Formats: sequence, C-alpha cells, structure tokens
Amino acid sequence: MCAYKHSPEALASAKEIIRFKIERESIFLQHYAHSPFVVDFDQVRSVRDLLLVEGRAAHHFWRAYAEILPKWCGFAGRSPGGTDITNRLLDIGFHHLTNIIRALLEKHGISPALALLHVPRASDSAPLAYDLVELFRADSVDVEVARYLRLKKKPFNSLHQEVPHFVHELKERLDALHYLKDFHQCHSYRYYMELQTLKFVKAVNHKEIVHFLTLPTRHDTRCLTHGKAVLP
Repeated sequence: MCAYKHSPEALASAKEIIRFKIERESIFLQHYAHSPFVVDFDQVRSVRDLLLVEGRAAHHFWRAYAEILPKWCGFAGRSPGGTDITNRLLDIGFHHLTNIIRALLEKHGISPALALLHVPRASDSAPLAYDLVELFRADSVDVEVARYLRLKKKPFNSLHQEVPHFVHELKERLDALHYLKDFHQCHSYRYYMELQTLKFVKAVNHKEIVHFLTLPTRHDTRCLTHGKAVLP
C-alpha cells in the first residue's frame, strides 16, 4: 500500500471512492425528492482537492438529511459524538459498519494501517477501514437511521431501549439480498461489501485504478424473498 499510495493510480482510486460515495448519497437524496450534489472530478488534481469536494458534498448531504428527518429529532448537522438522537444512532451504525470492514480486512490478511484518504489518529486506528466504509454508509447506516426515525411519531423515552432494536434493523438491512449483475445472482449486502473490499485490494496489489461494483438504483424484484431493499 505504501508504494501504491504515492502512485498516479492512488489519486484516481481515491476519486473513485469519493465518486461512489457521492453517487450513493445522491440516490438516497433523490429517493426523498432532494437534489444530488454534482461534481466535476476532472477538476480534482490532488487528494487535498478531493477532500475539499468531499467536504462540500457532506455539507449538502447533511443539510438535506435534516429536512428528511422528523422535526422532533432536532438534527442540526452531522457531529460525531453529538448527544442528539440522530448523531448517536449514526455513531452506533458507523461503528458497527467499521467493525465489519475491519473483520473483512483481518480475514484476508490485510493491514488497515495505511489508506488513501484517512490517516491514523491513534495506535489502534484503522484508516483503510474508514476509507472503505465511505462506500457503504449511504446504503446502510444513513438510510436505516432515516427510516427508523421517520417511523417514530414522537421522541424516544429511552435511547438505551431503542439501540438493540435499531442494531437489529441495521443487521437485517446488511443481510438483505441484492441482484449483482456482474454475477447474475442475488447476494447479501454483507457479501457485496466483501466483494468491494477485495476489488480495492486487488487494484492496490496490481497497481491499478479500482472500479467498484454497482447496485441497482431502483428496487429489484428478483431478490424479494429475503430482507429489505437498499432504500426504504
């Protein structure tokens, strides 16, 4: 990874991660009749440029996300470690998602210590896991938090009592089947996460630009026997 990180392919692959993240966020926003964030990646010349684009896209996304949620949530924007119900559920979801990616990297003997976008903040940081989580946030955690809160008619009496239910719903979403046209088969979202992770690892090992699999943008009836759709 160290040699790859300083290669021309690394910037192109980092662009692909952020492009994919914004694309999945846009699908989510359009589902709720909000406009997507449009980016001209040809103007991105460095990781610094890319992080600025990601920051603007995040601002657009979370502002729209606040409008999608019930007013009683009082969501003023994404704030890791925030005490409001939305940020707390997002934190729980992202922690769960990151642990899945860390386990996948460990399963395949891949060190999570070096990444393209994130840098280690502590000795136990896993920046590569944080990079890869960007691919899956909108389809899993963001959409499940929004769905979960929109189903509630009033504020929770106790977040502690809600957490197990929320995590159960998130796990169901990750176990849901999706049609992957590259394989002409239905596979769970968890398996899709593993495939995307391995695609990235293969690109690094072969010093190539990564090209990720895509999910159907609309609900697909071929995989209706189990689980939830990507979008609510």
